[in-house]
Amino acid sequence: MKKRLEIYIFLFAIIILIISIIVPYDSMEFIFGKGLRPLGFTSLYLCPICGIIGSIFSVKNKNYVFLFLNILLIFTFFFTNIIGYMIY
Repeated sequence: MKKRLEIYIFLFAIIILIISIIVPYDSMEFIFGKGLRPLGFTSLYLCPICGIIGSIFSVKNKNYVFLFLNILLIFTFFFTNIIGYMIY
């Protein structure tokens, strides 16, 4: 049985990203301080790390669709900035 870790890593990162969008930004000030909000932490640190790890497993398993999706995870910080500036 072939392990498809890139799928699970991608889904984990997307679920964490959605949860960080829903969580109010002032609920984690005691952990991150006043500067870093949950969406910023997720898009700056967690999603790129998951994207790099998922990309490695995608190349290993030759799953190029999830390779592309995991590469998009690496750039989530820039996408959230673009969306944020388009809204405001």
